[in-house]
Amino acid sequence: MSLLALFIIGSITFFSVLYIMLTAFAKSDENIIKWTPLIVLLFVTILASWIVTDLSAQWVLIEATTLFGAILISLSKTERSIDVGWKFLLINSFGLGIAFMGIIFVASGTKDDSPTSLDLLSLMPKISTHETLLVETGIWLAVFGYTAKLGLFPNHFWVSDTYAESPSQISSLLSSFLPVSVILAIYPFLQLETQFKSSHFSTVLALLILGIITMIYSLLTIYHTDDIRRITALTALFHSGGLAVFLCFSPTMEMIYFVLCANITVKSLMFSTMGILRMDLGVRNLSSVDPNRGLNKISIFIHLFALGMAFVVPFSPFFIADLIIIKLGMQQLKYWVIIIPIINLVFFLVLLNKFLPLLELQQREFLPDNSFILAKRLKITYVMVILAVSVGGYGIYYLINGGFANV
Repeated sequence: MSLLALFIIGSITFFSVLYIMLTAFAKSDENIIKWTPLIVLLFVTILASWIVTDLSAQWVLIEATTLFGAILISLSKTERSIDVGWKFLLINSFGLGIAFMGIIFVASGTKDDSPTSLDLLSLMPKISTHETLLVETGIWLAVFGYTAKLGLFPNHFWVSDTYAESPSQISSLLSSFLPVSVILAIYPFLQLETQFKSSHFSTVLALLILGIITMIYSLLTIYHTDDIRRITALTALFHSGGLAVFLCFSPTMEMIYFVLCANITVKSLMFSTMGILRMDLGVRNLSSVDPNRGLNKISIFIHLFALGMAFVVPFSPFFIADLIIIKLGMQQLKYWVIIIPIINLVFFLVLLNKFLPLLELQQREFLPDNSFILAKRLKITYVMVILAVSVGGYGIYYLINGGFANV
């Protein structure tokens, strides 16, 4: 996988989600067309953050997505969504403020007589001659600050509320694309740390711990969660923790791009199917499902498929990612890495336990009051299915032909 592939897959996913918003938006009576420029601006800003190599410019772009995202969260037009938008803005800005301080420390600590450029290629040769506590602290602060934007513990509290209260299409965009920008922003700092001959503390180890804690927190919380939207939000949070853990095993950029493509395709699919299922059920809480209302079985089948793609289906890109992380862990003699796919499996089993009872509901067609919207959403969701399966299929083909270190 390459940055170009990430761009193409991201663009197809974005326009699929945007089409659903323009033709089948149902969260409120808001006129989505007038918000389209802001939604497109959010996407363009995210894409720009993938391209730039200057660490400070990348920070500015990611901070801009925080402002745009906070505004779009309020499209639900409820008092709760406005509160959540403020929470999203404040916690993310707090974390990015810490990250900016770290960038300043790194810039100051590596400054010399020659012009200083804040990109990875320029900074790498300087680390060996500027191996100071200031630079080391800057790296740690930058990574920790960005983890708030990723939604890791202890700054994870905005994730569940944001994805649960905002329109499912906005949740889809934020959960699919923002982690990509953050992972690409964290990666250069982890690379800089590898140039230290000795260090007072390990940023990689700290990121690994935060990632694992986030995954365990999501697992323990989802067991007691009944709200379909919050279940999906916690699943997205779980995967954000997984992305952080994956980054700690020194993957190649090719591996990173593949996993980020997986994040975009599978999360967008998961939120799209969740929206279809929730509308067809007519309720958010699984305990409130009316057995007499019935259910179009395609709603639950396609959502179960999306959950399988997020975890254990053999042609899922995340299944390939599990194989890659096991391979990297074994190469680095970190045999405990086997607990990562085990945690994934346990999480998936908990999800099955929550959603399988819906298969017992009586089969029916979509109800007349929402059949048009659901039919529209379903058609575009099939495109997302094809895209996610294609990424997984590419991963399998690439493995067979000796790629990804021939896992």
